[in-house]
Amino acid sequence: MALIEVERHFDEFAISVVDAFGLMQIMPFWLDKINLPDKTLFKIKINLRMGCTILRYYLDIESGNLTRALARYNGSLGKYVYPNKVIKALNPSLGLPDNNSLKNRQLLIYWSGVGTTDLYFL
Repeated sequence: MALIEVERHFDEFAISVVDAFGLMQIMPFWLDKINLPDKTLFKIKINLRMGCTILRYYLDIESGNLTRALARYNGSLGKYVYPNKVIKALNPSLGLPDNNSLKNRQLLIYWSGVGTTDLYFL
């Protein structure tokens, strides 16, 4: 939910300046990887499923490092502005947890509450 808030403030029909689509701002190149027409990216269930799957993919690449996975998702690997915004949007009272902390695991449990089973404990 925090990622969706940061991306486009829950605008399911959002299109970014780089042509990312929907709630989770899916980039068009992912369409080639999964063979779906771009109009389906505005369907909430498909957009959420794709976004969560992409984030899971990046979590796997980054060995569970949530900060780096979020930066990859945003195309800003090596920078922390975007991951920090997502973590702060999730719970403004949380600090920035290290990647092995219980807080970070709780973030992922909370994050998985959007109706997907793609996200797991780190």
